[in-house]
Amino acid sequence: MIKERNLTTTYIMRRLHENDLYYFSPATLAALFDVPVSKAYEMLRRLKAEELVRPVEAGKYLLLGFQPERVLSNPLFIATRLAHPAYVSYWSALHFHGLTEQVPRTVFVATTRKRGRLDFDGTRFVFVRVAPYKFFGYRREMIGDLPVLMAEVEKALVDSLDQLRYAGGLLEVAKALYQAREQLDLERLVEYANRMRNRSLCSRLGYLLERFGQSVEGLNISQSFVLLDPQGKAEGPYDHRWRVRVNVSDEKLLQWRET
Repeated sequence: MIKERNLTTTYIMRRLHENDLYYFSPATLAALFDVPVSKAYEMLRRLKAEELVRPVEAGKYLLLGFQPERVLSNPLFIATRLAHPAYVSYWSALHFHGLTEQVPRTVFVATTRKRGRLDFDGTRFVFVRVAPYKFFGYRREMIGDLPVLMAEVEKALVDSLDQLRYAGGLLEVAKALYQAREQLDLERLVEYANRMRNRSLCSRLGYLLERFGQSVEGLNISQSFVLLDPQGKAEGPYDHRWRVRVNVSDEKLLQWRET
């Protein structure tokens, strides 16, 4: 057990940073310093009084450090600390990669664990539970001077096609795909799409890429016809190559280019 006189604020903060504990409970704090939970609560009261931590939800605290605004101004960093494992994806990742002009008011996070949405410091965090086999295709990015696990551009697009409602819908994702078309690693994009085990996703992706002038092979497309926009009406011509019923007109698909 660490002697109480050694539990200075600076020492506590250093140990939390060293152990990458930006989001923790009193029990975690007690285990880290080998003290009773009652002592951990006392330590937390001191840290809160000095505005070095902030409660986020019942029994959970976010480490702010000696420069609180550095953390609070970075919701993408906060997002991947609120769940584990987790990475930023969907509409938030599309915006990070410069593929949408829309600024989402919500941070969307992929995680393998069930986690309810959370409102904190003016930002809503939505956690999208994915199967473990879909949890891939992310990398460490520095935003400011804080690390964030962010979907690669190809995975952000694939995730968005897999869960369109978390990326602004089909038209917003199609726009992002068009914007990204010249920077994409098509081999990686096809690999990632197939790894999602979603043939409808592959059919929509293949159709959109071809429509945007990209030749692509190897996608595991649907055997039956799927709607291009699953939220749209069951109408429109059939594209037999990609097994897509095109229920979105070219004008609507590309209307954003006129604005």
